[in-house]
Amino acid sequence: MASSERAAIWGFGREGRAAYHHLKTTRPDLDLTILNDTPVADPPDGVRVLTGNEAMRALTSGEFALVVKSPGVSLYRPEVAAAQACGTHFTSGTNLWFEQYPQAKTIVVTGTKGKSTTSRLIHHLLVTHGLDAKLLGNVGVAALEEAPGRNWTVFELSSYQLADFAHAGDIALVTNLYPEHAPWHGGVETYYRDKLNALRDDKTIAVVNHAHGELAARVAGRANLRWYNDEADFHERDGKLYFGAREVEVADFALRGAHNMSNLAAACTIAEMAGVTGLRERVDMAGFQQLHHRLEEFQAGSLTCVDDSISTVPQATLAALAAYAGRKIVLLAGGSDRGQDYTELAAALLKAPVHALVLLPVTGARLREALQGRAAFEIVDAPGLDVAVEEAVKRAPSDGVVLLSPAAPSFEEFRNFEERGARFKELCGRFANT
Repeated sequence: MASSERAAIWGFGREGRAAYHHLKTTRPDLDLTILNDTPVADPPDGVRVLTGNEAMRALTSGEFALVVKSPGVSLYRPEVAAAQACGTHFTSGTNLWFEQYPQAKTIVVTGTKGKSTTSRLIHHLLVTHGLDAKLLGNVGVAALEEAPGRNWTVFELSSYQLADFAHAGDIALVTNLYPEHAPWHGGVETYYRDKLNALRDDKTIAVVNHAHGELAARVAGRANLRWYNDEADFHERDGKLYFGAREVEVADFALRGAHNMSNLAAACTIAEMAGVTGLRERVDMAGFQQLHHRLEEFQAGSLTCVDDSISTVPQATLAALAAYAGRKIVLLAGGSDRGQDYTELAAALLKAPVHALVLLPVTGARLREALQGRAAFEIVDAPGLDVAVEEAVKRAPSDGVVLLSPAAPSFEEFRNFEERGARFKELCGRFANT
């Protein structure tokens, strides 16, 4: 049986360290152990640290009553089931935050794509209209290091964080559902279920994208439901923002693409529910800071380049192509294989003003196959990003766009999309000036 006094922190990155300090303060009675798959740099003095197989033996033996699991550790690892069978309770930093601040007014934001931008749009609208709001969760800030905003706390939550989410936001927004992160969740259906865990409690007001058929069908019968992208409410139409039949004036909105106007429709819906007025007539986005690696446009010499490294699913690349409709695009695509279906993307490429396509391993080969020799534009295979950027820059017309929108992650070559995007920027600068 699990000890009544022993607890463990599983995963000791930013979230794990915040959980450790939280428990040391709020539960000094606990005998804490750090578990990690790899050696831990700079562990706290005097704390037991177990790594690798030794850590998993302790975990699965039922030694711990409580384990605080970091988001990157899959809830579906067999060691979790083995420990639970011995009586171990698993929780997360997000759950601990909600337990510490049960009276906080919270807005939970998730979705396969758009959650980062939309959560920041919501936060921006709340703050610029005089409300005290915090932005926490999957934004580079461990929630347990922060108190709630006096009026609202906006949580951007990933599927990893939602898989074991045991609480309820006052409002929860879901932007869309596309196949993603299947290995972590053990399948696409489980991924969808975990995403929709944000709507687990009927007391939460669910705000959902009516224009996304897959998502709308899964929540249509839910109580306490409000749509956006419905013609009666805030919605995007032809790249503009509307409320009902009336166009809303949008000032200083720097983000490209109809998908970002859809994100703004979601943000306005939430902000109005949170107490902001006047958004049905005018939305002022002056001062909003664009996120890196999301249709981030920059100049490299005389070339226009766009870092859209965040686009790890085909649907995101479709949005990027639409954002640059009318421009001659040299597209860099391909990366890790997660079973992506490239049929729709291939069809869009045949209709888009693609000047050249540079393909990366491993899914580049599948995209080439989906095009079935029908492309009128040049297709180039590259072994990695360095060669891909060099080939793209060579082929880019002066009035064109070099667009990295891979429709896949790239874990074979890079740790994450941020590293890939940063490398893309560096390489564009190098090759555009040679």
